[in-house]
Amino acid sequence: MKNGGIKNKIMIGSMITFVIIINILIVGASNNTVLYPGNSFVDPSVSIDVNDFSIGSESYVGPFTSFTGEYAHIGSNSDFQDGVSNSGNITIKDDAVVAHGAHLEGEVEIGNFAFIGFNSFIKDARIGEGAYIGIGSKVTGIDIPPGKSVPQASVVDSTDDIEKLGPVTKEQEEFVEEVIDVNRALAIGYTRLFEKNGASDFGSVGPNGDGDILIEGKDILARSGNNMPVIGASSTIGSTRIIGDVFLGENSIVENGTSIRADEGIPIKIGKNAQIAMNNTFHSLNDQAIIIGNDLKLGSDSVLHGPLVLGEKVTIGSRAVVFKSTIGNNVQIGDDAIVVGVKVPDGTVIPSGSVVETQKDVRLLNPAAAPGTKWVSNMDLFLVSMVPILLGLMMSVVLRKKEH
Repeated sequence: MKNGGIKNKIMIGSMITFVIIINILIVGASNNTVLYPGNSFVDPSVSIDVNDFSIGSESYVGPFTSFTGEYAHIGSNSDFQDGVSNSGNITIKDDAVVAHGAHLEGEVEIGNFAFIGFNSFIKDARIGEGAYIGIGSKVTGIDIPPGKSVPQASVVDSTDDIEKLGPVTKEQEEFVEEVIDVNRALAIGYTRLFEKNGASDFGSVGPNGDGDILIEGKDILARSGNNMPVIGASSTIGSTRIIGDVFLGENSIVENGTSIRADEGIPIKIGKNAQIAMNNTFHSLNDQAIIIGNDLKLGSDSVLHGPLVLGEKVTIGSRAVVFKSTIGNNVQIGDDAIVVGVKVPDGTVIPSGSVVETQKDVRLLNPAAAPGTKWVSNMDLFLVSMVPILLGLMMSVVLRKKEH
């Protein structure tokens, strides 16, 4: 009887454990958020429609990312940022980054410490360990060797393209390491927030997760408390994720699928009368702000990443990336443009598909500066050419005086 009682207790305990696990999975599946082992976190807005989904420890999947296909296997300390779409058989190793707006399709494997840039496209390819894929690049049907860097807006679809690639720089390596650490901290912070308040803090507008996170003895974000966004009067918010230290001005419109996430870089301030279409991402590097003036008009599927300053009445098209830049008033940036690390004067028009990453690129595109620049250049040439003529005349006068 005693042995039978022990067996019955073990059986009952196992059944209770099984029911608890099933309930956890069902609850998690209902909003796509499961408190995964090891403090990994999947935002409730994420869409998961694969037969086999797995994730390691301290990995983060940001708002409006989607998974379709056979499987998605994510390692530890890795992250999928806002608006990433995945369709096919996706394998992400440890310490890898898939940045905002990227798209992975078909058979894709991302190696350890590899980085996939904003709005890039990877199809049927292996990205080697430590490789770096630049913003807006397309890699199709070709494997990127370990440690190689793909420049921004590149198209890589042949072995000839591979031979032209240079090595990843030290600056790129350090940038990726910083991104990995921050997203590990975000995974832990949002796990704590979900454990504390459940799904109630994960609606269209909500607080950031705890940012005071120690990882291997280092305080990554070094801030505690949860900020709530401030939404201006008469603004219309769709099915969005507006998170943390955000100020959105009055009479603004933010459409479905857009993520404005001030949990790392703070604050994000957007002026009044903003018109923000679907599936955009606003985010920034650690403690770096995004400041945007009144009357912003933004198309769909674009990434505005800080540090970033935009002036008044800026218009940006669809699928554009604007990063680490200062943009003046009345600037127009076309569809699919990439603007990185520059200052853009008032009134500049950046055509669709442009890649602007130096001040020389800006000068060539700035219609207000071009005529003045040309005139000054011609005047300089004229003055320089006159110098020997004047010297010759002066010498001639001096010689004539000596003769007399």
